[in-house]
Formats: sequence, structure tokens, C-alpha cells
Amino acid sequence: MSMNNEIEFKQILGQDTYSKIYELYFKNQSPFKQTNFYIDTENFKLKQHQAALRIRVKDYMYEMTLKVPAEVGLTEYNHSVNIEPKLDMSLQLSQLPKDIRNILEHDFNILENELKVLGNLTTYRLETDYQNELLVLDKSEYLGKTDYELEFEVHSYDEGYSKFKSLLQYFNLQHQKPLNKVQRFFQEKQNVSNKE
Repeated sequence: MSMNNEIEFKQILGQDTYSKIYELYFKNQSPFKQTNFYIDTENFKLKQHQAALRIRVKDYMYEMTLKVPAEVGLTEYNHSVNIEPKLDMSLQLSQLPKDIRNILEHDFNILENELKVLGNLTTYRLETDYQNELLVLDKSEYLGKTDYELEFEVHSYDEGYSKFKSLLQYFNLQHQKPLNKVQRFFQEKQNVSNKE
């Protein structure tokens, strides 16, 4: 198990800006693929608390992550698991790692049989060091939609934000904090459901 505080800045990009950033920082790299399977209750108890639970599949390995709001950024609880996620699959609390199970039960009042895999999002990710921080370029596909995102994972909020703003200025971008991937996924899922 690992637990860490995540401080990151994000920016949604158009395809042209994505290509420019790729050419400048990632030209000789190939992206790696990861698929996030998002888990919540049918009535979105986790989403209502700005929390998210996922299983990430990468290189045939499964990692469960619970993200909960922290004073600055998010606190992540990460575990390797043997749960192979499938769409609409139900999960029992008893299947989950103990610390995640305890938080879900006690902080969010999740019952034993309430959790379900509600969908998935596949990301093609590139990573590089930028001024001693992690610069990430993502192309994500979900529910027939593609989006592009720049992430900057940092050690210090203030110093990291200054570096991120400079990077955005170089590409003539105004910082607009986007919804995170799980929020964008569920927003699109709601849009698709409303059209049906």
C-alpha cells in the first residue's frame, strides 16, 4: 500500500496545442496505455463527496486508488489488487483493501453491496521531467469522446504553480482548472444518458 498527497495542475488542451507540446517535450517517446475503471454507487455517493475510486489497468497489473480531498490537493490510497474490473461489475466492500474499505464505510457510509464499476476511460500517457517536476501529456478516450490534457505534478504548490503558469504562457494559454478525468467521464456519461 502507498499513500501520498498529490499536488498537480491541469489544463485541457486542443489537439493543435497537444501536438505542439508533444513536439517540444515528448517527440522521441511513445505513449503508454492505461485504462481507469471508475467505481461508485448508483446514486454517486463518492462523487457527492468529491472522492473517486478506480481500478487502473496498466501492463496487465491492477491498482486500486481511492482519492479523497485534502487540505491541499488530494490524498491517494493506492493498492495492487487482483480484481479484474468489468463494466457493470458489482464489488463488495469485503473485496477491497482494508484502509480503503474503512474510509468508504466510515467516511462515506458505503454499504457492503453498493459499489459498481460504472465505466472506463483509456489514456495514452507521456511523461517527462520538467524543472525537477513531472510533466504529463494525456490523450484520453471515453464514451466516443477524445480529450487532451496537460498535467504538472509538483512537490510544492506555490513553486509548482509558478512553473506551470510560465509553461502555459509559453503556449499562450490561460489557466482554466478543468474537471478531473473521473468528473469529465461522469459528466459525459450523464450527457449520453440524457440523449437516450
